[in-house]
Amino acid sequence: MKKLALICLLWVFGGVCGFAQSPVQSSTYDPPFHGDGHYVTTPQGRIYYETEGQGPPILLVAGGPGGSHAAFHPWFSRLAAHHQVIYFDNLGRGRSDRLADPKKYTVERDTDDIEALRVALKLNTITLLGQSYGGMPALAYALKYRGHTDHLILSDTILGAKGFQQNIDNCNREASTRFPEVWKKLTAMRAQGVKTGSDAYEELYSKPTDDLYWYHPENDAKMFHSGDKVDDLNNAIYFAMVGDDPEWVVGGTMKGYNPRPQMKTLAVPTLICVGRFDRVALPEIAQEIKDDLPAQTSQLVVFERSGHYPWIEESDRYFETVSAFLDGSHHAQKP
Repeated sequence: MKKLALICLLWVFGGVCGFAQSPVQSSTYDPPFHGDGHYVTTPQGRIYYETEGQGPPILLVAGGPGGSHAAFHPWFSRLAAHHQVIYFDNLGRGRSDRLADPKKYTVERDTDDIEALRVALKLNTITLLGQSYGGMPALAYALKYRGHTDHLILSDTILGAKGFQQNIDNCNREASTRFPEVWKKLTAMRAQGVKTGSDAYEELYSKPTDDLYWYHPENDAKMFHSGDKVDDLNNAIYFAMVGDDPEWVVGGTMKGYNPRPQMKTLAVPTLICVGRFDRVALPEIAQEIKDDLPAQTSQLVVFERSGHYPWIEESDRYFETVSAFLDGSHHAQKP
């Protein structure tokens, strides 16, 4: 489940690069602007961001919780032809400052970072794209700051603590049914008091669950990895928010988090994207999100040959769908 941290985006006005790159199908591609961005100073610490392109700002919120913006390179450069794409790290992630008390990492705290960026960069309205866990603070922002949210894109994301628990349960179901010999060892470890957040459990658990993110597992090689440890998942945030037994039950600061009561009144145009074969942020959850939003302002698009990362596995269709949604012609993109 920790790979969920790899994907959430937040991008804002400011400037590091003013050109667009075509996606490179390689994990060795090194974006020239990565690690050479700017900082916004807030009372809680500095928030790091990079930008490319010109046009209406789209802020990308990364996953985890605890992941950095790096996983979006170089794919989202495709949006830079018509938008200013802003990659950023929430506090505690990547190149942004850490909080002294891990218990202060919450969905609401991550939402505050988005507003701090918007204010500091003097933006009136912003489009948010939240991937995986990143959809939670993106949705929370749209609910709290409706007047400053232009469009909302929820990509293979989660709906509160209940959705995170659904993902945990499905991963365990997949592990137990597809790899019973590994599951037997895992349950024996739990019987001895070993929690799922331990290094020993995680190492063994990765074997039956790593391919749950992909339609074609070999596409994992197309994910960009910076090679810098600062871009790795921050386990302190993951455990603080999900709890010390994170592959079993949602605890931590995310426990009980539920945005659903407010969602029926959200009039912000919303696009929900999900891979048919995503087994960590399930199509079932994407449908629940759609059902909880106003029908007239929300749309669900399923990518039939994708797992958790349709922007890698069905890149052309994904970015065509997102671009059409943002320019107002998204109805033509219904499958």
